[in-house]
Amino acid sequence: MANQEHVAIIKKGADEWNKWREVNPGVTPDLAWANLVGTDLTGINLEGANMKLAFCKGTSLSGARLSGATLFGTNLEGANLAGAALEGATLEGAHLIKADLSGANLRGVNFKLANLQEATLEGADLTGCAKLTAEQLSVVKTLRDAKLDPALSEQISNTHPELF
Repeated sequence: MANQEHVAIIKKGADEWNKWREVNPGVTPDLAWANLVGTDLTGINLEGANMKLAFCKGTSLSGARLSGATLFGTNLEGANLAGAALEGATLEGAHLIKADLSGANLRGVNFKLANLQEATLEGADLTGCAKLTAEQLSVVKTLRDAKLDPALSEQISNTHPELF
């Protein structure tokens, strides 16, 4: 379960949260199972946070810093993650249906069993991603200008050229 103090602070918005993070640099945010549905968290610092099974449907995380965060099973359906930094994050089993990941840094993300159906990955950096498959990418909305590992790029280009 989420740390209720952390939930109360994040509900105040990104500015308050980021100030709290600056004052508490050694604290690992615990937002597991937190209900953040529809919250505007644009530009928030959630680096290294535990957001396992959090409810973030429709949440704005545009430009958010989520590098190294644990988003195992997190519901990010319809979330705006455009330009977000998620390098090295765990998105295993995450629900990213119709999420906007345009221009996001997704290098080294673990996508095992993540649902990317109709997700927008235009201009996203997907290099070095663990457990990311052609099957997962075959159902996205677009991969235009996305960076992929060469073998995966070739596989998708051969089977779903319309995504580029």
